[in-house]
Amino acid sequence: MAGFGAMKKKEEERGDAIFQAEIAEVEKQIAEAKAPASAPVSKSNFPDLEAEFVQQTNPNRMRPSKVFCGIVGHEGTGKSGIVIDGHMHRYPEGMLWALDFDNGAMACKEAHYPGEDDRIRTWSPWVFQNTDRTAYDYEGTHTRIMDILRFAVEYAEKQTKPDFEGKKLRTFLVTAVSQFDKMCMDIMKIYDLDLAEDAVSAAKKEVNQEIGWSWGIRSTRFKQLTAMCQKLNALGVDVYLETHLKEDKDGKIGFDGWKFAWEKSANADLFQIIWCHANKVRGEDGKETGEIRHTAEFFKEKTNSDLKGQERLYFVTKKGEPAQWHGLAELREGVL
Repeated sequence: MAGFGAMKKKEEERGDAIFQAEIAEVEKQIAEAKAPASAPVSKSNFPDLEAEFVQQTNPNRMRPSKVFCGIVGHEGTGKSGIVIDGHMHRYPEGMLWALDFDNGAMACKEAHYPGEDDRIRTWSPWVFQNTDRTAYDYEGTHTRIMDILRFAVEYAEKQTKPDFEGKKLRTFLVTAVSQFDKMCMDIMKIYDLDLAEDAVSAAKKEVNQEIGWSWGIRSTRFKQLTAMCQKLNALGVDVYLETHLKEDKDGKIGFDGWKFAWEKSANADLFQIIWCHANKVRGEDGKETGEIRHTAEFFKEKTNSDLKGQERLYFVTKKGEPAQWHGLAELREGVL
C-alpha cells in the first residue's frame, strides 16, 4: 500500500507540473501578443529617413494641420475676433496661444472670454529699453519672440507623446505681423548694417537710401517667424498671421489700392488669406444708413477650392442698435 501511495503521489506531482507548464506557456503567448512588435533591424544607409518614412503611415501620429492662414484688413474689422471665435467653437478643450504684438488678442479675450484664462494664453513679445529715447529693446524683443516660438514648438512636440497630460495647443495666432516686419527692418538697420543708432535714426530717409540691395537681411529675419509657424503646422497646430493694410503704390491688380502689411514672401507661404472688409450700407438716396456689414473674402485658398473668391458675412453694426456677431463658419467648422 505504501508503494501504491507513493506512486499515486508522484503521478499527482507530475500532473501538477504539466498543468503549471501549460499555464506558463499560455501566459507567455498572451504577453507576446500584447507586446509591441520589435522593429526590424534597418539595412538602410538612411535609418533616420526610413524611420520618418514608416512614421508617416502610423495611424496614431499627430496629423499635420492644413491651416496656415493670413487674416488681413483695416483696424477694427474683427480680425482677431474671428480667429478666437473659430477656435472656441472648434476646439472646446484645446488652447489658443497668441503672440500679441498690438494687444488685440488680449483685448478680445478680456472683453468676450474673461473666464477662459486656461484656454486662451496671450504672450507680449516686447522687451523695453532702460533709456528714454526709444521704448523697445529690439534685440531683446527678437530673442523673446524666438523663445516663445521655440517653446510653442517644444510644447506641440510633447503633446504628440502617448503619456502627455494637459490641454493641447491647437491654435497659434500672431497679431499685428506688420509690427514684427517693421522690427525686422529696424534690427537690420541698427545691428546688421550698423547704419543707425536706434529706431529713431533708423527711420531717416537717408538710411533707407543707403541700404541698397541689403533688404534680403530683413526678409531672412521675417522668414524665421514663418519657418517656426510651419513647424507648428507640421505638429498639428492651426496657425493664423493677422496684419493690417497699407497703401499699394505699385498698383497691383486685385488689391484694390491696398497691400498686406508684411514681408512679401508671406503671400506665397500662406495656404489661405482671408480679407476682412467693412462695407458701409447706403440707402436708395445714396446716403449712409449707419449700418456697416463686415464680410470675409477668401482671397487665397489652396486647400478648399470651393471657397476661392467667396465672401461671408460675419459682423454687422448699425448706429443706435446692438451689434450682431455671426462669426465665420469656415473657421468654426474647420473647413478651410
